[in-house]
Amino acid sequence: MISQMQEWMKPLTKRFWGCSPGYKLALAWALVLLFNSCGQPAMERPRDPWVYRSVLDERPRMISIALHEDLWSAYDTQLCGLYKTWKGGIDFDGAVYTTRHGPQPTTVGAAYFTDPLSSSVWHLVSEGTSSTVRPDYGGHRFQDNQVTLNYQITNGDQHITVSETPEYSTDGQHPGMIRKFQVDGLEDGQQLALAVTLNSLPNEFSYSTTGDFQVESQETSTYGGVETYSIVGTLIMSNGITTLESYFAKKAPEKEDTGDESMDDDVLSMGANLIENSDCKTCHNETERTVGPSYVEIAERYPTTDGSVRQLSAKIIAGGTGNWGEVPMTAHPDLTEPDAEKMVRYILSLDNEAEVSSEDEMMLRTPSVPMTLSQDHPISEDTDIPGLATSIYLFEGQGDPFEIIATGKPILSGVSSAVHVADKADFGPINNNILVQFQGALQVDQDMNVDFRLASDDGAYLFINDRLVIDNGGYHSPEAKDGEVILKAGKNDLRVVYFNGAAGGLVSLQWAPHGSQGYEIVPANLLTHSGGQIEEAVPHVPRRFLVRNIPGDQSKLAGVHPSFDLAQARPSDFKGRIGGMDFMSDGSLLVSTWDSLGPVYKLRGVQGDDPESIQVTRIATGLAEPLGLKVVDDEIYVLQKQELTKLIDHDGDGIIDEYRTVCDDWMVSANFHEFAFGLEYQDGYFYATLATAIMPGGASANPQIPDRGKAIRISKDDGTMEFVAHGLRTPNGIGTGVDDQLFIADNQGDWLPSSKIVHLQDGAWFGSRSVDFAGTEGLTETLPVVWLPQDEIGNSPSTPIAINVGPYQGQMIHGEVTHGGIKRVYIEKINNQYQGAVFRFSQGLEAGVNRMIWGPDGALYIGEVGSSGNWSDGEDRWYGLQRMTYNHRVTFEMLAVRAKSDGLELEFTAPIEEGSGH
Repeated sequence: MISQMQEWMKPLTKRFWGCSPGYKLALAWALVLLFNSCGQPAMERPRDPWVYRSVLDERPRMISIALHEDLWSAYDTQLCGLYKTWKGGIDFDGAVYTTRHGPQPTTVGAAYFTDPLSSSVWHLVSEGTSSTVRPDYGGHRFQDNQVTLNYQITNGDQHITVSETPEYSTDGQHPGMIRKFQVDGLEDGQQLALAVTLNSLPNEFSYSTTGDFQVESQETSTYGGVETYSIVGTLIMSNGITTLESYFAKKAPEKEDTGDESMDDDVLSMGANLIENSDCKTCHNETERTVGPSYVEIAERYPTTDGSVRQLSAKIIAGGTGNWGEVPMTAHPDLTEPDAEKMVRYILSLDNEAEVSSEDEMMLRTPSVPMTLSQDHPISEDTDIPGLATSIYLFEGQGDPFEIIATGKPILSGVSSAVHVADKADFGPINNNILVQFQGALQVDQDMNVDFRLASDDGAYLFINDRLVIDNGGYHSPEAKDGEVILKAGKNDLRVVYFNGAAGGLVSLQWAPHGSQGYEIVPANLLTHSGGQIEEAVPHVPRRFLVRNIPGDQSKLAGVHPSFDLAQARPSDFKGRIGGMDFMSDGSLLVSTWDSLGPVYKLRGVQGDDPESIQVTRIATGLAEPLGLKVVDDEIYVLQKQELTKLIDHDGDGIIDEYRTVCDDWMVSANFHEFAFGLEYQDGYFYATLATAIMPGGASANPQIPDRGKAIRISKDDGTMEFVAHGLRTPNGIGTGVDDQLFIADNQGDWLPSSKIVHLQDGAWFGSRSVDFAGTEGLTETLPVVWLPQDEIGNSPSTPIAINVGPYQGQMIHGEVTHGGIKRVYIEKINNQYQGAVFRFSQGLEAGVNRMIWGPDGALYIGEVGSSGNWSDGEDRWYGLQRMTYNHRVTFEMLAVRAKSDGLELEFTAPIEEGSGH
């Protein structure tokens, strides 16, 4: 029927453009009525989901609609205006799409229309007077394979509703767009006006409307040799339906700038592009140190040599702990050596230093001179023994190295032929965090003027006859410093002190006697020492042999808590990264997942014994990073990144039809880290938390949106919002704990030396000053219930909730995304303030724990998540949904630690045998 009608309309369409405006209006209205009476076409959408919320083109709170492969549209929900129509698509980039921290989705292709300000200004016209009004976005609804956007306009006590249904159209030659508006609530004599720009029209008659369109200006432009028209005007609407239809001149998709033109010839551009498309931004920023060092720091530390490039490239591929901190670098085994080297060369170029000369490079690549080091090197009383006495000490980077040499004992001692170690492995198995002393004499035949060069990575010092000649101290990349001295004929006391951190490793003493043509390693035949200069070594016993590696004693637990039985709560083909979860009254479990689909799933049968029989239904899609979900009276509420949304199934088929906005009253930006975490509900109010903005790598953004780092309370009845507390950083999870109080898990970073669990209280300030540095001066910080020692028991805590099974009545547990597992918190209330102690509780789960909820069967349901960099428990998967059930077997462990005036009181889950409590 539809295709027949389209054929019937073609001749009328051709005649339509030549008719008078009045005839056009009448004919268009008749066609709309005919079209509506015949039903809407079952349009095939180019993407699933075809409607979705996200940041877009660095604009927050956008809704994008893939109407047709020839027509995409995007609306700014903050302004209730059309932002863009185009042919092409969206580059879905960013943490939730490609695991890259920093980028956000951007439009790709040829734009028919772009309003850089979304300046679709709405006016209320009454008796010749026009006043600007600001609609509020009310969400969107699906019906008959179409989507309708809903707006509300409040004018005093008057409430006007506007709905807009966009749809693809074509006249057989050009793609087009129909915007159908439904207006209700206007009073007699009132009209609603919308400023509209029509771009890329093939001619000045390529639009029509059933309303009154008042043209204000018109101009032409040429694109690819094709002349197009642009018309600016105002659409006047009354109560009822008004349509505006326009067609677009065909445009070739705009070429996406990928940098390929320069990549063929420019290694640095290739390296920059590889970094941009990797997960490097998870832990690194170009100019500021975050989780790892900044690129500039790395460039300043390492010279641009082939050796440095090889060394750092191998580090990128292999990963592991370096000398920049305790957080290990993620391995990149799929990265090829050539690509890794391109990345390193780009990074090393950032300090604008030239590459080391080939002569110096060859010197650094000269193999190490022979060394004989051991824990029991023979010590004699002889003198003039060839080589230099050498001793190696442990050095953790703190204290005076010379004091350590004077008072400590080496772990190895022996003889070096000369001072030139080009590979730290030549020091032996212990070559990180060491201090090395070379001492003896340099014998020359005559007085001479000598230039010395001391190259090292990290610090080194040269003493001649007890005089400091070269100070090349500090942690740095391979770097050479020179010093001049006059040597006396005969023996000259020589001493080199060198220390190395955890990456790199090189020390070389070179000289250039007066008249020589260049530097060379100080010759071995001129170096001697006496037997008394070799110190007796004390064998080093690695810490792992001194401390028993008991699970839980500064290490992860061995597995699942023995008092609980673990089971899967998902079929094997459901691999959701859980962002929110709650139960319906029928026992089905709802979960929102943090992924590119932005979905909500209903899982039936999660309380059964066969996970493969669990039925999974996707009931909603297109949400923007939903990290909170709550069921209230069997109504579903989801916390999106920038909105609290109610999900409604109008037709009872189990699939969500309407995504109704409950509240979006907090300010936002396009920053990738402005998450909204939750969701909790008490006494008619929802509670959630807002993360601060950060730059890629982890440093706080500056400036910040004022509303960030806060806990919010939202009324279920009317959607009004108020701020409850501030001074948070990345508060991933709010939950009901002891005494039905609300608690928040906040994550370590700027202004927060370690993660913590805090008690939510009205007016509390939790210590972060990144949002309002001046305004928080002098405030008293609300201290946490417990600190979570960084990287020992906590890194990214989540979702604190009460636990009331077995001996753990009145305590709390919380999840951990990066450190992994579940932690338990004993809490006591002293002087009306909560304090406590934290314990490892369980490991053995699939992935990092993000959300937890107690099910109607009394079991603990655990939602798990992961992403690149340090956003996951690196040992496991990035997804998981599991169930832990208390099995009534008591596990012997510490149950509580109470602070007393004279010490600590420890309570265990079972009695201790008398006399064993030492």
